[in-house]
Amino acid sequence: MASMELALAALHSADPGEKPNISLVARTYGVSQSGLYKRFHGVTGSKEEQYDKQRILTTTQSRALIKWINQLTERGLPPTNSMLANFAREISGKEPGKNWASRWLKAHSDKVISRYSTGLDSDRKKADSAYKYALYFELIGRKIREYNLGPEQIYNMDEKGFMLGVSTKRKRIFTRRKYEQGGYKQHLQDGNREWITTIGCICANGTALAPSLIYMAKSGFIQDSWLQDYDPQTQRCFFAASESGWTNNDIGYRWLVDVFDKETKSQASRGWRLLILDGHGSHVTMKFIEYCDSNRILLAIFPAHATHTLQPLDVALFSPLSNAYTKQLDDFIRDSQGFTRLTKRDFFRLFWASWNEVFISKNINSAFRTTGLYPFDPEIVINKFNKKITSRPSSSESGASIIPPEDWRRLEKLVKTVVNNIYDEKAVQLRETVSHLSTQLTLLQNEKQGLKRALINAKKPKNKKQPLLLGLPSEQDGGALFMSPTKVQQARDIISQKNDEAAQKQAHKDDKKLQQQLKKQAKEAEKVKRAQIRQEKREQREQEAAEKQRLKDEQELAKLADLQLQNDVISTPKASKKPTEQISRQAKPRVQPEAHVEDNEVVVTTNRRGRAIRPPIRHSLFSATPEIHYI
Repeated sequence: MASMELALAALHSADPGEKPNISLVARTYGVSQSGLYKRFHGVTGSKEEQYDKQRILTTTQSRALIKWINQLTERGLPPTNSMLANFAREISGKEPGKNWASRWLKAHSDKVISRYSTGLDSDRKKADSAYKYALYFELIGRKIREYNLGPEQIYNMDEKGFMLGVSTKRKRIFTRRKYEQGGYKQHLQDGNREWITTIGCICANGTALAPSLIYMAKSGFIQDSWLQDYDPQTQRCFFAASESGWTNNDIGYRWLVDVFDKETKSQASRGWRLLILDGHGSHVTMKFIEYCDSNRILLAIFPAHATHTLQPLDVALFSPLSNAYTKQLDDFIRDSQGFTRLTKRDFFRLFWASWNEVFISKNINSAFRTTGLYPFDPEIVINKFNKKITSRPSSSESGASIIPPEDWRRLEKLVKTVVNNIYDEKAVQLRETVSHLSTQLTLLQNEKQGLKRALINAKKPKNKKQPLLLGLPSEQDGGALFMSPTKVQQARDIISQKNDEAAQKQAHKDDKKLQQQLKKQAKEAEKVKRAQIRQEKREQREQEAAEKQRLKDEQELAKLADLQLQNDVISTPKASKKPTEQISRQAKPRVQPEAHVEDNEVVVTTNRRGRAIRPPIRHSLFSATPEIHYI
């Protein structure tokens, strides 16, 4: 590669106007002549340039991504593989492959690190979870103190999926005889497996944001019939649609902008808001984080596989919501005896009753209290692990501490040296104190060195951007848009207006069609009338032509008769002289030739070639003998 670059430099250093000798330079530097020719004329680039074109991220883009990861790490938000793939997609506009993140991390191992957990026994896993939880609470507590956050500024958001006609598992009562016979061990359910997702968000002051529902729609359009039981005047809810029924990057971002920010900004006044959520790939994108930064929203991520313990929605609300929906669904099936099929138009009625039953202040406050967020008390969660550890003293306890494994051997020796009975109550308190100090030290080390820790491990959803409908435009953010109660009412008004316009348009179209038919009929009648007029004129012309021909024939016959008469006169023999008359020859008058010719001028008929036609001479007994005077 160096020889090729030197050869190219030699060619480019030639004097202006001098023709470069590619073959000589190729031999001098020992490179391929054809390869040098292609490089010099720009047909091909260097291998590094070609490699950059084939990669998802170029070298420059990778450096920018490393810088961004460093910033996230300093803020306590080291990205996961799915988040890394989302960042790469947004930077390059290309779709990363399934293993792209692993390959990229390996290629940049000198700049970034990734720590994956290996298999642990049960006690080690519990200890690691406790240590991880301690880090999480340390971060949350520091942010609450730093930004002076009150309960009205702390929020938890997550999504919950509903399979439309499938209920959760519940205890049911059977007769023993039927149950033991078999075939009667399952309950009747609708079986509709269309998916609908709700996005819930609760506040530490005991309130909840209006729920958001994402309907499964292959077209990506919300149908007004699905909301037949929804009243925008009395019920507050937001609506969207996606092909899968799940959220995606665009819907997650639009929820942040159209729902969370608008619904909570006035309550937070000019202060910051803390939004805690899981690490789902459709939530945490570069655009999502940047919007939070620019709108005074602190973003916190739950540790991986810990939402069942740390997330208020998972701990105290979503499970009761599923049970309440199952009860509503069972009542629906019982009332209809299974003859009426559940559809999306029935879902909102069942969901709304379930939501109002579960999302009340008492349950919301209990959710935040149980997870130690408000009032802020990490010990409520961490003590669960400590109790399990101290209640089972065994040789495996060395792996059941919240101290990092690399420090535990040294601390274990120290504790055994100082304390005779490591299971004594004071010894347990000592271990907890050391654990707390170790946690703080680890947090400081993470912030200083920018260590990358996996806080989330969510599956990346498929990004299938579909435009949302109900008559409102959605051109940006991949077509994602949440329908607020006001927008739903506007959409219904638009639909009604469109229906009226469609009816008017159809009436206009029918009238236009009728006018066209009448015009066509008039045109056909005019066409028939013109044909009749043409026929009459044609017949008149034929009659005139026949009359003209008759007159012409009569004239021809008259001419022929006159000509025949003249010929008869000319061909008649002269009469004999009278003996008694003595006429003197001297007194005989001369006949003028011109006058004779003029009196006896004969019209000669000619044929087409100009030849004279002599008609036959016929002698008539009644022919008059011309009078001849002799002198």
